[in-house]
Amino acid sequence: MMSENTWTFEAGDRVPEWLMRQTNCVLRFDCDAVVVESNNEYQIYPASAINDDDTMVLAEIIDQQFDAEVEHVLPIRTHTAPRSMSLN
Repeated sequence: MMSENTWTFEAGDRVPEWLMRQTNCVLRFDCDAVVVESNNEYQIYPASAINDDDTMVLAEIIDQQFDAEVEHVLPIRTHTAPRSMSLN
């Protein structure tokens, strides 16, 4: 069985560079979130259920004169339902 790494973030926390590289912007979680690294991908789950049109991550542009860029370090899959804590 592959091992998993899990991190929790609160709404307003900055998205770390190991998850998404950021150029000319600051990324912040818009809701409490759980990030799971497994099988060479990241999965982002909300801590509580959200709507399909809710935002998980917000980008704040640093300088409006330049383009902002975001690059995923590994593939990212986002979910709108909280991650089950059950191992079954």
